[in-house]
Amino acid sequence: MLEAEQFPLALANGRVLAEDVRSDRDVPPFTNSAMDGYAVRAADTAQASKAAPVRLAVLGEIRAGAAPPSGVRPSSALRIMTGAVLPDGADAVVRVEDTTEENSEVEIRVAVQPGTSVRHAGSDIRRGDVVASAGRVLTPGLIGVIASVGRRTIRCVRRPRVLLLTTGDELRDAGEPLGPGQITNTNRYALRAALEEVGAEVLDAGVARDTREDLVERLRSAEQADLVVSTGGVSMGAYDLVRALIEDREAVDFWQVALRPGKPLLVGTVNGRPLIGLPGNPVSALVGIELFVRPAVLKMQGRTDYARPRLSATTEDRLVNPPHLEQYFRGIARREGGGILVRLTGDQGSHVLRSMADANCLIVVPLGTSEVAAGSPVEIIPLGPIE
Repeated sequence: MLEAEQFPLALANGRVLAEDVRSDRDVPPFTNSAMDGYAVRAADTAQASKAAPVRLAVLGEIRAGAAPPSGVRPSSALRIMTGAVLPDGADAVVRVEDTTEENSEVEIRVAVQPGTSVRHAGSDIRRGDVVASAGRVLTPGLIGVIASVGRRTIRCVRRPRVLLLTTGDELRDAGEPLGPGQITNTNRYALRAALEEVGAEVLDAGVARDTREDLVERLRSAEQADLVVSTGGVSMGAYDLVRALIEDREAVDFWQVALRPGKPLLVGTVNGRPLIGLPGNPVSALVGIELFVRPAVLKMQGRTDYARPRLSATTEDRLVNPPHLEQYFRGIARREGGGILVRLTGDQGSHVLRSMADANCLIVVPLGTSEVAAGSPVEIIPLGPIE
């Protein structure tokens, strides 16, 4: 886990708390009205009904943010707004819908019990309560709770800085004209979005051309990062220079994994920083982000929920798999009849980025399984909502 820093609460959404937050006050700080209506003594309404309403003298009005002009005496009431301080003597609020006011008197048409439409001081949070513990992910609701106890800054685990490097002479930026043999660098955009989605601060190292000198130069900035993620240059070709560079430095932890897509994946070290080298094919790269990079980035932030939950589903398509690999098919899952059905997005080639864009899950076919028949149970990893 990375070190903690003090952050403005307004910028803390999605970060992980690095301290316990204890309240120094009651919330709400005073007893107040939960409704627009009339502050009353409940006993004065005991005989009230639509057929025989009770009349009470209206002594004035209490607005939110203002002190009551007086207390409530027997057979009297104060007009009160939602959130306004409950006056002395009152123990209930009658909704405005159940009243009619005329000539400084209010007609009460319902009987109320003590405590009706009243929010007591400390009913949400008591002074001394721990309202958030270290290790929790800050959500909008939790940020609101922390704000309610008066905190404007909070200690959180800082976001990991991830150096993103794409490689290849053939790559051109989005919008650039393409010459012979050239392709658009979709990985630069897709992987950046995937990294930012899990809370990384992305340092874009640009595109390394197919020379060792350019690759070395662009990796010099790895010292500024907590993790380096590269794409391309990790297979077995003559210009797969990322792998060659890391091997020359004897800094490879492992190379190749038994999965499809994404088999030529490298994990090692460069300039003292961990490196995950992803394949260049866009689907392979995104699957590698999901299975390897995403958990690493979340764990750096102190998250314990870095593995997505897996669900059971029924495949509508026959799935064929090399049994020496674990395969991750792109799928579209939907809920039906109390279960989940899943079908393929279409062409499963590792270059077909649209198949990933259309998917809301990955269908897992485990190592050792050569075929899954249509109608069989499968395990899926949701990538988004399943409806």
